[in-house]
Amino acid sequence: MSSICNYLFRIFITNLRSIFHQKCQSPSSDYAQLETSHYQHGIPGIPTDGKVVLLKNSSNGALLYLIGTAHGSKQSAETVKEVIDYVRPDVVAVELCKKRAMGIMDWTPEDEISLSMLFRRSMRAAGGLCMKFVIFIESCRERRSHANGIFPGLEFKVAIEESSRVGARYFYIDQDMDVTLQQLCKVSSFYWRWDAYRTRVRDEAKCTRSFVQETHSFQKKLSPEFFEAMIEDRDKFMFTNLRSFQGKVVAVVGLAHMDGIERLWKRAEEDDNSSVFITVIEGCHGHSE
Repeated sequence: MSSICNYLFRIFITNLRSIFHQKCQSPSSDYAQLETSHYQHGIPGIPTDGKVVLLKNSSNGALLYLIGTAHGSKQSAETVKEVIDYVRPDVVAVELCKKRAMGIMDWTPEDEISLSMLFRRSMRAAGGLCMKFVIFIESCRERRSHANGIFPGLEFKVAIEESSRVGARYFYIDQDMDVTLQQLCKVSSFYWRWDAYRTRVRDEAKCTRSFVQETHSFQKKLSPEFFEAMIEDRDKFMFTNLRSFQGKVVAVVGLAHMDGIERLWKRAEEDDNSSVFITVIEGCHGHSE
């Protein structure tokens, strides 16, 4: 009799795991409702349009205020400042690696160099000719942005400065830029795909969650390999870092990474909840024996 009960119990647990797995993999109206509830971050004066969301880590009690920005936007930088000032976080995390952070924090208007110097510096960079070419083009774009009064990393610079002001620790959570470039160089005609991607997501007037979703759909069809290297791999990298923090956390990332991080966060929460539920059932079964 005991063996029959154990057999039936194993079948029940197997089916239960299958149900939870299917819920994690398939979208539903519940997911849309959950996303909407995340938008209610409770910060006065900050719109609930999905550019600031509150994510809770049930495994350690951490509260993550995730901010999606348009890179270089003064409005985004102001939002970052207001959120940090209100939340007074223990941790501020930014979508940077150490190399990118050094370039942003150390730059001054006097540092602007000539195109010939940019070219020589790019040719001395690590990687093959294709990577050197991309580094040169991106350096030219940044130079032009600076000349137009646009600072591409403004929101990250503000986040780091504000973290010091409120006594929070700051962390760089993005994958090393050289690793990302190496992966992108393996994608056929990747520079032109990169250019198409950047042209669509840099339009600040259209910088909304729904527009980014349309852009992602376009980019995945255009080149799944590019999208994986540029977005999905980095989403996973940053998500893993964010799940490790405790206390109150403010994280600043490009709006293009919001959907991916939220999706991974939701799956992790569902996995944690299903594990707890299964453990409770198994515990109850053990007591009954």
